[in-house]
Amino acid sequence: MLSRTGLLTLFLGLILFAGWLFSDDLERPDLAGVIRNIQQTLQQLQGEMKDLKSSVKELSRNAKKQKQPRQAQSATAMPNAAPAWQRQQEAFERGRRFEDQQLYDRAIEAYSQAIDLDPKNDAAFLHRGDCRYRLGDYANGASDLSQSIELQPNNTQAYRLRATALAAAGQTPAALKDADEVIRRDGKNPASYLLRAGLHERAGEAQPAIEDYTQAIALAPQSERAYLGRAAVLRKQGQLAPSLKDCYKAIELSPADPAAYLCRAEFYVASGAPQPALEDINQALLNGQSPGQAAGLLSAAKQLLETREPAAGATAARPSPVSEPVAEVAAAAPAPSLSGGATLPPASGMPSPPTLPSATSAPAISSAPVAPQPRPARPSMPAAPAAAVRSGVPAPASRPAASKNRAAPPKPADADSLYREGRRYADQEKFEQALALYNQAIQLNPNFTLAFNARCYAHLRLRQYDQAIADCNQAIKLNPAYGNAYRNRAVARQRAGDRAGANEDFRRADGLEHVAQVQPPKLPAKH
Repeated sequence: MLSRTGLLTLFLGLILFAGWLFSDDLERPDLAGVIRNIQQTLQQLQGEMKDLKSSVKELSRNAKKQKQPRQAQSATAMPNAAPAWQRQQEAFERGRRFEDQQLYDRAIEAYSQAIDLDPKNDAAFLHRGDCRYRLGDYANGASDLSQSIELQPNNTQAYRLRATALAAAGQTPAALKDADEVIRRDGKNPASYLLRAGLHERAGEAQPAIEDYTQAIALAPQSERAYLGRAAVLRKQGQLAPSLKDCYKAIELSPADPAAYLCRAEFYVASGAPQPALEDINQALLNGQSPGQAAGLLSAAKQLLETREPAAGATAARPSPVSEPVAEVAAAAPAPSLSGGATLPPASGMPSPPTLPSATSAPAISSAPVAPQPRPARPSMPAAPAAAVRSGVPAPASRPAASKNRAAPPKPADADSLYREGRRYADQEKFEQALALYNQAIQLNPNFTLAFNARCYAHLRLRQYDQAIADCNQAIKLNPAYGNAYRNRAVARQRAGDRAGANEDFRRADGLEHVAQVQPPKLPAKH
């Protein structure tokens, strides 16, 4: 075969030869012989070109035949091509994705595949144990976590998770040992002390629990959870004054947290002051607390209120009233809350023992019946603005008790009676009817502070936040020291998206009622 260079050379040679052939200076050769030579050369070139094309086709066919077996071989070998370590890593990552999506069953399957491929994968055991715990399979969860610890004894998180699983399985002493190990390894982490405090509380060990909560607070002074936990234990021990103090601190750190208001409500119930308790339960519900979780406190507060109302009526009927005890004053005039809170949310998800009896069903908002006595300003709804009574706002001048003694035909309703009737509707969650009565009361008395605050609350429950803010503004304008109006406006602002304004109102309410609320250590339970 001739190469391309050879063909060019032959072609140039033919050109030179033709030039020489037709040159006038050269002697003419035999023309017929030259033509024959050219024809022979062209025939030779054509034959070589055919050979070249045949060679190219053959090479192409051979390349295709060699490529097909390789593709088939790679296709059949692909499933088993990845090494075991790569497949177990893929299974583990798949488990992590399912776990992040809270698809714990599927995550457990993926982690099990990873463990089958690598029985020494401590991370797969750890995550599978956590997923099993979250599904309520505490025993197998603890077993997986034990296997993880055996493979990797220095993983503090494995001890932490196993303590939680063991506690959920009822093995509190074993859980406490793991919590001790967590603190030994991670003693600067406040979460470690919160974990052990919750376990001590679960075991009924109050003093160690208080010490651990105190240590958590020392490490993290802004830990609302630690204050709420310590408040719950102190309250169970009868130490009501320090318990209340911790509730204040919790709500100062997080003014919109419903758990803080339930904390203070529990204090009031334990102190025998139902009206302030109802106020705080109501505030917790406004801040998003589940009615079912607040039902126990609500039932206990209502029970207290029902037992105290007759005594309060008898006291009011005495011709020469004696100064009431502080507890009676607190019960009759609920104080807006500064701090509140429920039992500490369980450390690492463990439920804390309840401190008060629970009720199977209770309305979200409740109050006791209004006793017939000459103090019409006494509130009957949890959101009652009784702070106005403390702040020096005079009660309405009308005297319903005196009018009852008259036999004259009924007079048109006055502002106070309309307000009280509206409160009764509000107690029954009939806020539309309550609004109509509050409107009439305000028309008769444009300076009726209590009615403005009550109407603010009704608008709030009906999700009419702009109207609620406007009514609270008017109540605050009439009485700048009206703490409950600040609190209602704070919630309305929060729901309307004004977080900064809400926080400012919560702070104002706290400042206005701080003195009144810090004094409950003088309540009957002097421990």
